[in-house]
Amino acid sequence: MIKITEESEAFISKVFPKLKENLRKAQMDMGVSVFVRKCVVMSIIFALNVSVIFFLILLKSGLYLLTIPLFIFFFIIIFLICMNIPKFNMAKVRQEIESDIFTPSRMLLTLLESGNSLISAMESVSYTKAKSSKYFGKIASEIYVGKNVDQAIEDAIKYTPSDSFRMVLEPIKKSLKTGTDIQTNLLATLQQLSEQKVVEIEQYEKRLNPLSMFYMIFGTVIPAVGVVGLVLILSVIGFKVEFFPALLVLLVLILILQLFFVKIFQNTRPLVKL
Repeated sequence: MIKITEESEAFISKVFPKLKENLRKAQMDMGVSVFVRKCVVMSIIFALNVSVIFFLILLKSGLYLLTIPLFIFFFIIIFLICMNIPKFNMAKVRQEIESDIFTPSRMLLTLLESGNSLISAMESVSYTKAKSSKYFGKIASEIYVGKNVDQAIEDAIKYTPSDSFRMVLEPIKKSLKTGTDIQTNLLATLQQLSEQKVVEIEQYEKRLNPLSMFYMIFGTVIPAVGVVGLVLILSVIGFKVEFFPALLVLLVLILILQLFFVKIFQNTRPLVKL
């Protein structure tokens, strides 16, 4: 088993100063040394497998020593990718929370207005089908195991990648410190958050028309006309047109283009469900 020394861990912390915080935000329950160790092992295994393949290919030509720099290159690339896994998970967690934050938040407000305590209300919210409800339940679980209520709320605010979830928890934190009414502050916050999301939806509607036009031109018309025109030109000059490999390559490029536009529409679409 590969061991990460304190010097190595200190170096990693300097190169990736936010790694520890990102691990918590990504809901990855492991220490920095454990995560780095797993990244090193994965990088070595991948780089070794690729190097073996290149070694067998270059063996006949006598250039097998090139596998050494190739091993180092692939090790560095895979290691850097692995070290960014928390950021990818943070984006996933953020999307999960933002998608339906209003459902558990409104239920929490209703339970508080009904006379339930904050802890029992968060625990009840965690049983809903909303994806973001489990993050309320996690706060309740930490309180049940002995963490101070203020500290549990503080940590949840600090280590969440979702601005909306942080915005919901802020009035609760403020009310606990000042002794003001939680329901009033939370209601005002939810109304403010709703207004922000409505603005996001309106902005998305404004961006949708030019994006749709851009897609119609570059994602539909130009590929279709281009392929038909290319086939006609090649037929006129007497070039034999076959599906493989030329048209297959064009088909793959068009598919990549379509996926690119799908990703653009997904990234610009508001995540929230009002």
